[in-house]
Amino acid sequence: MSGSESNIGGLLAQSARQMQQNSNGQMPARTTVQTSAPVKAVNTGVAILKQQMVNQLPKKDVFAVVLMSIAKAFIDTGTKEISEADRNYLVNELTGNIIKRYPAIRLNEIPEAIWQGVRIRFGEYYGMSLVTFERFIEQYLLSDKRTGLVKALPCDDAPKPAPDLQIQFETATENALRALQRKRDKKDVSAMSTSVYNFLDSIKLLSFTIREKNDMMADATRELIEELKYKQLLVPYIERAAIKKDIEAYRDAITEHTPVTAEQLTLVKMRAKKLALDAFLNNIILEGDDLGGLIDGRRDVFLQD
Repeated sequence: MSGSESNIGGLLAQSARQMQQNSNGQMPARTTVQTSAPVKAVNTGVAILKQQMVNQLPKKDVFAVVLMSIAKAFIDTGTKEISEADRNYLVNELTGNIIKRYPAIRLNEIPEAIWQGVRIRFGEYYGMSLVTFERFIEQYLLSDKRTGLVKALPCDDAPKPAPDLQIQFETATENALRALQRKRDKKDVSAMSTSVYNFLDSIKLLSFTIREKNDMMADATRELIEELKYKQLLVPYIERAAIKKDIEAYRDAITEHTPVTAEQLTLVKMRAKKLALDAFLNNIILEGDDLGGLIDGRRDVFLQD
């Protein structure tokens, strides 16, 4: 993260002072927090959805908007100041979680989601916590207005030709090497794990046995069960029955080998591919192998497909 993130307390105070004078829920026209791609005033509606998604922007830009949005939420609700350590955790975690879990949200939508949330547009909430702010983002994306905008988004009538196989190979290679670097940097690769796994598998660079793949599917199922159990504690009561049903389906799949729904199976496969890719990349790092060279040696396999 940039140096600006190491002084969250100071930035939060600056943002709070600015936003105290702005109570209409919109982003202020000017701010002392600088980003490489400042949030611009745009018309509501599909114009916002034509902006880049947050996972395509520098993290520091998302961080700055999250920082300002949280500052305004504290001012608007008259919430008591929290400690510097809690501020650090809240802003950093929310920034990372938005990019990871809600990558399709646009920068201008973050302050709007939080503005609506603190005004109980998404139901009652309890405290200004990380879970509260994440729920605001989630409920905003699921709202009728937002989903309606997505449906109204015009399609690009001009079909774009698919890149040739050479370009596809180079792009996939770059993604694989980027995943390896993220792994070295101890960063999450979940967002790209399925595509990178599929590419490496297509060029026959992965050599997991049937038993190993089955073990990974079981491990993936157990991980999903644990995540659902945690999610069950956070969601409204009316949503818990559906989550409980998913947990039971996954458990039965492990213990009784009963079938799961197509959607559940897709989630298990995606998680299993992440586990497999993690194991593969860890081995590359441990052995000191040249992943780029290994991939290039399988170029003909890809081009022949």
